[in-house]
Parts: sequence; C-alpha cells; structure tokens
Amino acid sequence: MKPLVYVAHPFGGLIKNHKKIDKIMNELVFSDDKHVYVSPIHNYGFAYLDGDEYQRGLDVCLELLKKCDILVICPGWEESRGCKQEVKLAIDNNIPVFLLGNWKHEVLTDKEIEHYYNFMEQRKREENEKKWKSLIIKHIER
Repeated sequence: MKPLVYVAHPFGGLIKNHKKIDKIMNELVFSDDKHVYVSPIHNYGFAYLDGDEYQRGLDVCLELLKKCDILVICPGWEESRGCKQEVKLAIDNNIPVFLLGNWKHEVLTDKEIEHYYNFMEQRKREENEKKWKSLIIKHIER
C-alpha cells in the first residue's frame, strides 16, 4: 500500500491560497506514483469555518491527518494557526514532517528517502509489538 501524504498549506478561506495549493497538489499527484496525496483544503475547504467555529472545522482536518503516514508543510505554515496545529499533532503522533521543498527535492528527483522508510518500518514494528503485548496481557489477565 502506498503511503498517504497529507499536504498542509495556509488557507484562511482565501482564493489565492486555494490556487497555490491547487498547483502544488497537481505537481505532486501527477509527478509521484509512490505516494497518495490528500489536501485538507481540497477535502474540506468548502466547509471552512471562521470565528468560534474555526476549531471545529480544523478538528475534522486533524482527524484526517491522524490517518496519514507523512505530513508535508508548505511555505507560510509558520504563520498559519491551522498548519501549526497540524505540525504539533504530527510530532505528537510520530508522523514524519517534511518541508515542501525538501520533500519535492527528495521524492520528485527520485532520491531515496531511506531515513523515512526506515522510520516507517520501525514505527510499524513498534505498533505490532504494542498490539501483541496488549493481547498477551489480556490473555494473562483472564
């Protein structure tokens, strides 16, 4: 199964930001056949919530991010409260984070991202160990 890549870009409900992520996603999706890309702006931008409802909308995006294997962050992420929360969630959940420029350089130029694949293998091993330990403990407690 191909790794799922979440591409975070500042939005703020602005058309200019939507156009920027359109170009980025077009390049990534059609230049890389080793990954599957998702953009919360494309998935949920139609339901952008502002004011008191902002966090409610962002929480929907964060749930999607939890299902992803990689987070790629686009320029301007440091000024975006949504992107900052996405980065925090990724770090807290051991999801590798890449700057867009670094990601494109390594992936689109066919360079190996050995450290990423090693990390993913280690993460899967650790998750399997946790599952087995949990099953063993449940069996012992019976």
